[in-house]
Amino acid sequence: MTLAALTASAQAAANAPLDEAVAMIRPFVHDIGWFGAWLTDQIAGMRVDPLHLPPVRASSNGAVRHLVFVRTERIWVTATVIDLSAPLSDRLHFSGRHALCRPLNKALQGKLFQLEGVRPVHIRPIDCQPGKMLELDERHQALRLTPGAGALMMLRAQIAPRGPVLARTIDLASGGMTAQAQVDEAHARTLMLLSLLRIQRRRDAAPMFAAALDAPLPAQRWAVMREYLALDTAQALEPLTVMARADADGKVQSLARQTLAQLEQPQCRA
Repeated sequence: MTLAALTASAQAAANAPLDEAVAMIRPFVHDIGWFGAWLTDQIAGMRVDPLHLPPVRASSNGAVRHLVFVRTERIWVTATVIDLSAPLSDRLHFSGRHALCRPLNKALQGKLFQLEGVRPVHIRPIDCQPGKMLELDERHQALRLTPGAGALMMLRAQIAPRGPVLARTIDLASGGMTAQAQVDEAHARTLMLLSLLRIQRRRDAAPMFAAALDAPLPAQRWAVMREYLALDTAQALEPLTVMARADADGKVQSLARQTLAQLEQPQCRA
């Protein structure tokens, strides 16, 4: 197993069903010889040159730091370090993905929660020792780590199902949802491009805006429509009317109808 083989497997899994994609990545979390070899190479490079930087992306978010070995539309594989002494969050995060976690330096301990309807319920404690692997369906499950001293290091793979991913954050005390996000990197890139075209007043690109209105999730369709209206209200009026009459989501229909009503006011026509 090598990092190149992991990258190739992630690319091969791009269009596979979720269970097949997980099966393609799981061996690289079971057998981590590739990770040890990579660390050995990087240590050797730093001995030769103290300014040597590993050729992978690094990121951090509060008490969590990552080295990102693979990041595709559907698959992330990281070496993750978590400061267990940081204050414990009172929220549970359901990423919408399938997760494979392998602790490296100490046991991964915590409480496993599962959604029953829309409320999280404590299922059982988790004590995953180094060398073992924990699998979580983070569409319905979330792990709340046990606080402690020092840092936990683990290899972690997250594999998304095909299509947009719904991530949710739920308050542990009340059971209420505090945030919900539709995670779709392809749509995010498309929306960024549309925003740039709108800022540049590229009305000749209006067909691209119209084509993007077939996005699979309601919030995505409405985000595109807002950009389209800002670019060229006259051209967007017909698809806005269709959206108000026939969109599959009631909330999007309502927003479209409200917007049409505003546009029909005399001052808007002027």
